[in-house]
Amino acid sequence: MMKSFLLSLISKAYAAPATSGDAIISKPAGTGILPGAGVEGSDIQSSVLFSRIIPFLIQWAINLAMALAVIAIIFGGYMYLTAYGDTEKRERGTRTLIYAVIGLVIALTAYGVVAIVTSIRLS
Repeated sequence: MMKSFLLSLISKAYAAPATSGDAIISKPAGTGILPGAGVEGSDIQSSVLFSRIIPFLIQWAINLAMALAVIAIIFGGYMYLTAYGDTEKRERGTRTLIYAVIGLVIALTAYGVVAIVTSIRLS
């Protein structure tokens, strides 16, 4: 009963013609204030900032994060192996390894997301 009522309301809303009381957005809010707001797809593709500089900086930061994570894994492994029975040093090495692996997973995920987003072409 409720489902059919909602479906009838939705169908009436789509079938209703536009009246003078309907809001038509010709210029979205934030145009000119937010960076990139109101910019057409062709303008974004031709913009050097959006097409070259920002993706380069993001890739560089992600590559740096991955390199630091690998260095932290090596350092944590060294701390763990040279603990020689010292439980505090062993635990510190284990924590370093865990956090470094988590950081590496986050950096790899970010790398994948950036690769997917930068492969999208705007028409």
